Amino acid sequence: MRTALLIASAMICSCATAHAQAWDSRYPVCMVIYGPFAYNDCRYMAIEQCRALASGRAAQCVENPFFAGSKDGPNRRPRRRHGH
Repeated sequence: MRTALLIASAMICSCATAHAQAWDSRYPVCMVIYGPFAYNDCRYMAIEQCRALASGRAAQCVENPFFAGSKDGPNRRPRRRHGH
């Protein structure tokens, strides 16, 4: 009985942890929402946009560590090498 309870507890914890660690790599900013079921809401293009929607909530806006886009932006020119 004790073993079955331990296995069931481990399965529940592993499912909750996997959901809580989801990050959408298409957006540079995520809102981390706290509560009984904490989760990440990654759908913001700017930290200011996220902060406006997080205001008054148990939430925090952070840079998405898994963002797949370029940090330089689409219109940035590549650096020229000196001496060539």
